[in-house]
Amino acid sequence: MKGLNSNGSVSCSLKRKRPPKIEIPNVLREISGDAFKGFGAQLQDDGDVCYTESGVGVFSTKGKKKFMEDSHKIYSSSNGNKGFFGVYDGHGGSRAAEFVADNLHLNILQVLENSSDYKEKEEAIKEGFLKTDEQFLKQGLGSGACCVTALIEGNEIVVSNLGDCRAVLCRDGIAEPLTTDHRPTQVVERRRIEDKGGYVEFHRGTWRVHGTLAVSRSIGDAHLKNWVMAEPDTKVIHLTPDMQYLVLASDGLWDKVSNQEVIDILMHSCSIGMKGSSPYPCPSPRPISKSPRISLGKSRRIIHPTSHKMFNVPPNTSDEDALYSENRSPPSKSRRVSLVKQMKIKTHFPNNNENEDVEKPAYGGLVATCKELVDLAVTRGSLDDITVMIIDLNHYKCSNI
Repeated sequence: MKGLNSNGSVSCSLKRKRPPKIEIPNVLREISGDAFKGFGAQLQDDGDVCYTESGVGVFSTKGKKKFMEDSHKIYSSSNGNKGFFGVYDGHGGSRAAEFVADNLHLNILQVLENSSDYKEKEEAIKEGFLKTDEQFLKQGLGSGACCVTALIEGNEIVVSNLGDCRAVLCRDGIAEPLTTDHRPTQVVERRRIEDKGGYVEFHRGTWRVHGTLAVSRSIGDAHLKNWVMAEPDTKVIHLTPDMQYLVLASDGLWDKVSNQEVIDILMHSCSIGMKGSSPYPCPSPRPISKSPRISLGKSRRIIHPTSHKMFNVPPNTSDEDALYSENRSPPSKSRRVSLVKQMKIKTHFPNNNENEDVEKPAYGGLVATCKELVDLAVTRGSLDDITVMIIDLNHYKCSNI
């Protein structure tokens, strides 16, 4: 542009304009990276989330939805004698699951602390769920969330659930479901909905409340609140020496992998860790020989790491040799790689030699087992978000001695 200097001469200068600010659509702001800060979670390059600390591991992956709608929460008291764990499966958006992860444990613990007569824990949990539902409905958002939680204090475990998230206990290698899925197909749930003037309709391959929602209980879902309640089922159990692990997971896992299969894979992974085959063994596993599912006779059964099928092997044979001899022939190259791939990946680290690749463990301990279960559900066709949390109950039994 041209202009006059103080001496009256004409000068020319070029002035660069600031580019316009890029407006990011609100829909792209639905999931923020900040949501993963402060909880010990690690956001992977592929969008997966993993978390590990003493006594618990989590692995979460996004399905075919546009946005990740699962969330989870781990809370431990400063003295280590109380822990709260939750897995939350959102639908219709991620807002409900995120809200529940931020508030449910606080509401439950507040009810327990402010109760003069220290209410029954079942009632405190119920009040905490209903309060969280009430708070979320005031946000004016339309999404909802199924929940499964576990409160461990002293020698008690209080397990609660809404919807189709599930808790399964590992007791001496046997799967023991602690929750019942809340679905419109249940006689009690369907009758409750119809008694309140609602209806259940078959749509898109499953029975749904008013033809839209495939669960009969949840937090949120304001448009169906008259029929889809937020009152959880709660069970209190006492920790005993035969209790080993507690698995909390969203329905993305349970729709494809059975309760006992989950426990079989968990026990097998920890047995490998005991033998030193894994760089990060599962913490405090009970000897697998004590499981009633493991034969102490002339042969034993192991699980194939890819097909997860059980087969007999002779005694004094390593698991690796047993897998190689399953078909009485040497393994193919792809098969050998698949056995190693579960524990190791090649990762590039910038250092003095930019072309050097360093091999390091990918996942360890309970997180590795969580990931193995997630991967199995995916290979079997799960399109849903999947979150798996495994709690080592031995850790809490030791801390309460």
